[in-house]
Amino acid sequence: MAADQSPAPDGLRPHDRQYRRALLALFATGIAAFAMVYVVQPLLPLVSAELGVNATRASLLVSVSTFAIAVAVLPLARLSERLGRGRTMVLGLGGAVLGGVGAALAPGFGLLLLARGVQGAALAAVPAAALAWVAENVAPGWVTRVAGLYIAGTTLGGMGGRVLGGVVADVTSWRTALLTVALLGAALTAAAALLLPRRARPRTRLRGTAAGTDAPAPRAGRAARLRVYLLGGLGMAMFVGIYNVVAYRTHAPPFLLGTGLGSMFYLTYLAGTATSSVAGRLERRVGLRTTTLVGLAACLAGVLLTLPDSLVLIWVGLAVVAAGFFMVHAVASAGSARLSPRPSDGSGTYTLAYYLGSSVGGVVLGQAWESGAWGGTVLTAAAVIAVAGLVAAGLPRSTSSRRTSS
Repeated sequence: MAADQSPAPDGLRPHDRQYRRALLALFATGIAAFAMVYVVQPLLPLVSAELGVNATRASLLVSVSTFAIAVAVLPLARLSERLGRGRTMVLGLGGAVLGGVGAALAPGFGLLLLARGVQGAALAAVPAAALAWVAENVAPGWVTRVAGLYIAGTTLGGMGGRVLGGVVADVTSWRTALLTVALLGAALTAAAALLLPRRARPRTRLRGTAAGTDAPAPRAGRAARLRVYLLGGLGMAMFVGIYNVVAYRTHAPPFLLGTGLGSMFYLTYLAGTATSSVAGRLERRVGLRTTTLVGLAACLAGVLLTLPDSLVLIWVGLAVVAAGFFMVHAVASAGSARLSPRPSDGSGTYTLAYYLGSSVGGVVLGQAWESGAWGGTVLTAAAVIAVAGLVAAGLPRSTSSRRTSS
């Protein structure tokens, strides 16, 4: 990795050249990682047809990767403290590229599943280190904003991987789609390696604060940390499950869309890109709890909008779901690092919960589709959102030590 100098001791700010380099690097990292995780999602019906597996089994291609991320993220978070956050991210992305190539070449479902698991374990390096890097190297007032922009990169990656994969698969095959996204990931990995500042210089931690930020002391923040972890898991369970199943819905009557056209529904991720990049500003105005509840209310409204057999309403509903979910994810993920006395532990535990939720949600909502079609899927998703709302209602108004109570 190349850089002019180490980050300033008090943290990077918008006027710093290093700040802009870091933003670009984190943006590229988020795009690469999440494109490789989710490229398979619109391809599930094609995999089902070619390899003879049903929707629930095919959804394991998403769940095995996210479960591997969940299992590997905490060990890699600790490793990143010794190896370096940036180096850990770049090496993990490189391993994921190799896993993606292996998945494209896998002759059967079992080996494909194994390659996706290896790919997920390697990709765990990104969420294990990225938010901790931000918490340690960005000035306190700008942590949520930078984290939000990193999350915006992940939304573009998730959307771009799905759309590109669907379009390529429509004109070639799902294997070529996996290979194409792996090669794109390799190019973005090289860009991130060149742009990210070389050395991380953690800010001096202040007595009674977490990670040198204005977050409350660990005891005061423990309950809030647990809640943001639960929100990450519940939100991701709903979100991944909905986007897994929508591919089957658009393939089925009355729509009968091909993979390329069906993948266009993943462009609704752009709504999440917008809200994740501004979520930090909203949180600073109205607080953590209100921002989270607004995001969850949007998720519920969006899910309900998808009930009628209307492509327009499905599109609008998915956009509203994405907008709400990524608003919640941006503030919760940033809060997990801010509220922890060790940012890598906070972001690592959040990522563990987030991807466990993804693994479970993909299977549960896949089963809901098998049992009750789209109505069953919506009912299950709404129940998950309701539980998340109860969790969010107990959050502190803010993570600021001036406002948060134990």
